Amino acid sequence: MTEDQSPSSERYPGERQGLGLFLEELQPIVARQLGTDSLLYHAIKKALASGRLAALRHARALFNSLPRDERQTLQAGIVASPEPAPERQRLLDDYGRRQPQPFVSIDCDIGPGADPNPQMALRHELLDDVALRILVRPGSLPSGVASRLREIAELIDQDRRLLSARYWRAARIEIVTDEAAGKDGRGSAESG
Repeated sequence: MTEDQSPSSERYPGERQGLGLFLEELQPIVARQLGTDSLLYHAIKKALASGRLAALRHARALFNSLPRDERQTLQAGIVASPEPAPERQRLLDDYGRRQPQPFVSIDCDIGPGADPNPQMALRHELLDDVALRILVRPGSLPSGVASRLREIAELIDQDRRLLSARYWRAARIEIVTDEAAGKDGRGSAESG
């Protein structure tokens, strides 16, 4: 552990973590408002990639050196309330016009105590026709989401059959035949 990475070099307990969380939330807003070619964006990106306390402090110092109105605009983006949810009936009407489509569903939690194994199943959903959709609950920790997505990508790379319709049909047949034979019949292939 270098001197910069030791907890004793923090000016206050949790400085590194606090700066990291602040810069993680600030990064997409800076990209949107100032652009990905701005000095602040690159300083934030470098600080988050390295995790070095000096780099985190430098990015915060650049943020603090911005004109007050720019800083306030960026800070407002962090605490802005999310877009209001559409009316329930409008969503139901929209879904009602769609046909059920089969999707391989990969569900997982993030954070301490989360099950390390994602739950995978073949499900039928009333979604529009896209090959890939990723749904993330707002407020999820970006580093946790990115980590889980990398784990899922690795899982798919290890067994590409997971995205095959034939694989899921065979798994469904296996469950049905197991149930008919009186076996447990539990598996990961389900239709929901």
